[in-house]
Amino acid sequence: MRTAAANLRVFQPLSAYPDAVAARMVAAAHRTRAEVEAEAAERARRRLLRLPADPFPAPGEDDLVRVLERGGSAFYCPDELALRMEMAAEMLEASAPEALYAAAVPAAARAMNRGRALVALEDEWGLSPDPDAPAPDDPQDAAHQDQDADAGTHRLQTRTSLWGVPHAWLAAFDPEEPARRLVDGEDVAYRRTPVAEAVERVGHAAAVLAGAAPDAELLGELAVMIPWLQAFHPDAVLELDYGRALTSLVWPDDSVFDLWTLLDALEEGDEVGAGMAQERLNRRWARVGMHAHDG
Repeated sequence: MRTAAANLRVFQPLSAYPDAVAARMVAAAHRTRAEVEAEAAERARRRLLRLPADPFPAPGEDDLVRVLERGGSAFYCPDELALRMEMAAEMLEASAPEALYAAAVPAAARAMNRGRALVALEDEWGLSPDPDAPAPDDPQDAAHQDQDADAGTHRLQTRTSLWGVPHAWLAAFDPEEPARRLVDGEDVAYRRTPVAEAVERVGHAAAVLAGAAPDAELLGELAVMIPWLQAFHPDAVLELDYGRALTSLVWPDDSVFDLWTLLDALEEGDEVGAGMAQERLNRRWARVGMHAHDG
């Protein structure tokens, strides 16, 4: 089975981007979402098979842009794969055995990709990031930066998770929205919500945990989510893309409902109810995680 990757993406209106980036967003908007996903999958396949090993985007390869139509308006999310992969390489370098890292991420390939990513930040976004800045402390930041955007840094619009959906992501969505079954012809599940509403939900979840379970790991994850979401345009849209493989394993997914049932039970002091909701979440995602070891 292919790797199951979920993506949390922020789609912003065109006005949120510098002119150079906005022009690229418009130029890329001719592709449908299905075409973008097919191209992304084909590029990933080519990178996997490339010899000598080079996991980074090919030089000169245009950055993919996903477009979301909502309420008669268009919202955009650039893939920013070169920068996201540089951050992932930095995390791998810190955690993997040296020989394994060197084989998977050749130094010359990484240096070229890093240079291209930094040039793009400067030319398109008007930023001059410090190439010697330390990596983010939070492991979830391997695919994005969660630093102060006003300090001249850059927040990526995509987060990626393998073989699961972090509970902090789930907290951003409406617990009253039922998990619908996919209709004929659909094979990928999405959840979408305005970023402004997501900020309110995540903030409420954090407040509940701060009072009822201040040592919970989830509280720290929510504390990272809040400033990330707040950095984007107030009219932006948040999308949770389950991806084809994860959709086939877990959809229809009641995890948002279960998470909020857990939080509500904690707020009311209902330990039994909280325990039952937690058990449902644990069982569901443990089953999904088992597939990571298949084949």
